[in-house]
Amino acid sequence: MAETKTIEKSPKSDVEPYVMQIQDVDPMETAEWLDSLDYVLASRGPERVKYLLMALEEKARREGVDVPIASTTPYINTIPAERQ
Repeated sequence: MAETKTIEKSPKSDVEPYVMQIQDVDPMETAEWLDSLDYVLASRGPERVKYLLMALEEKARREGVDVPIASTTPYINTIPAERQ
């Protein structure tokens, strides 16, 4: 049987592992975007952040950017595991 290894996110960072593999060609611009996100979160709350991220994702898709598909949904499975 093959041995499996799990790669965990570093506790120092909230950045997804695949993002860390991409070289940031403009760290200052990235910092500005992240600072803006922090500002909106603090001043308008998580619902506004969700809306803006959704709008950005939709705009990127319309412009032809291959955006990864989200693997989570806001839906909860109401069928107990033993009845599935």
